[in-house]
Parts: sequence; structure tokens; C-alpha cells
Amino acid sequence: MLGTWAATRTELPIVHTFTAPEDGRLVTSHIIELPSQLLVVDAQYTLVYAQEVARYAAALNQPLTRLYVTHYHPDHLLGAAAFDAPLFTLASVAEKIAAAGDRVAHEEHEKVGDYIPAKARQPDRRIEEGEEIIDGVRIQHRRLRSAETEDALIVALPDAGAIIVQDLVYDRAHLFLGERQFDGWRTALKQHCALPYDIVLPGHGVPGDKALYDAMIDYPDFAESALKQPTTAAEFKQRILARYPDYGGGKVLDHQLRFLFP
Repeated sequence: MLGTWAATRTELPIVHTFTAPEDGRLVTSHIIELPSQLLVVDAQYTLVYAQEVARYAAALNQPLTRLYVTHYHPDHLLGAAAFDAPLFTLASVAEKIAAAGDRVAHEEHEKVGDYIPAKARQPDRRIEEGEEIIDGVRIQHRRLRSAETEDALIVALPDAGAIIVQDLVYDRAHLFLGERQFDGWRTALKQHCALPYDIVLPGHGVPGDKALYDAMIDYPDFAESALKQPTTAAEFKQRILARYPDYGGGKVLDHQLRFLFP
């Protein structure tokens, strides 16, 4: 199966977004096209889809100077081996990758074979929170705490009115709830909705606008309520599927059950 591409065109830069199909967990990679170089945000789950992103970037005829990995989860990290560029993460994310990356890669490799590397690529550079100017374009690096995961990077483009929020937002896809950060996630959604960015680029699904934040709110509320009731993994899954019958990302829903029901 092939993924889909979308281009978010502002005066500067252009952001090219790849959304993987179901077997790639609907995860996104974003190519930020600057005047003389490219930055990629997140590396895909499988090498097949990571290579598709790398080929697309090569066709833009600009050097790829950075690969950002926003957090340590396998669907955003494990395709990093396909990219010929230094890997940038927050220091806290680098620590997570050092501690858990190879274990996660081994587990996923055992499940799907050579579509996944047996070891996780380790970060080359640490990125700090704050703003820098690259190719005359302002890039903001923001640290997101206690949402889908404990620590994650958000990349904002202030002059374009665009923000790459990754797994703060899923677009019509099942959420990974394994870290049970319900309160923090809700708070972060409200805080980011108030920011002056009208273009919202999610970690799963296709780009949109601030309506994506509102569409997200119901899911963690419903899931948290369902988990507070006496339930089994199978019953919880059926409740989620009944509530969101047209959502994609079923593999994410299945994957998290072992964390929610250990």
C-alpha cells in the first residue's frame, strides 16, 4: 500500500507531509522545504515508508540537513536509518531512545521482520528549546510534556502560521493511550489551541487547522471513562471501536492494550 502526500503552501516555507497507510499506522513525516535545505520531522515506523519519504526529499534537489525525531515511540523513530542526515532530538528524548530504543526495535523487528531495523538509530545532536533562524526562516523548538508521552518535541514555524505538533494530535485515528497522561493531554490540547497557529500538522492523519484540537478532546475523555469501569482488554477495544467506527490506526489500538491491561 502507498501513503499519501499533501503540501502546505505558505510564502515560506513549504511543508510536504507524508501520511503512511494503515500498515504504517497512519504516521506522518513532514519535510520542511527551506530556500537551500530540507528538514524532516519524524522518520516513520517501517523502513519502506521511511525510504519513500527519503526519495521524495531527494527529488526536491536540496540537501537534507536535519532529521528531527520528536519522541521515542517506534512509529516515529525506527525508520531513521533510511535518512542520510544528522538526527536531532531533545536531550530528554535522546535519553529515552538510549534507554529503550534497542529494546523497542527488537520487539518490533520480531513482529514484522526486516521492515523494521533490529536496532534503533541513536541521536547525533541535542536540540534545545527556543528559536533559531535557519535559511532566514524562524524555527521554534518547543518541549511538550505529559501528553501522549512524557516528553516530545514540537516544531513551530511562526512566520508561516504552522505548527508541527505530532502526537499531541491524531486526525481520525486511534490514540496511543499507554502512558495514561489524560489530564496532561487535555491541558496541552487547550494550550496549543490558544496559540497563534492556524495550520496544524498532526502525528497521525492529514494536516488541518485548529478544528483538529476540538475533534481530539472527546477521545481521551471517553477512553479514560471506559478504563475506570471494570473491563477487559477485549471489552475496552470493542467500546472504542463502537464509539469511533470510522477511525483508522487499528494497529495502534491493538498495540496499546498490553500497556493498558498488563
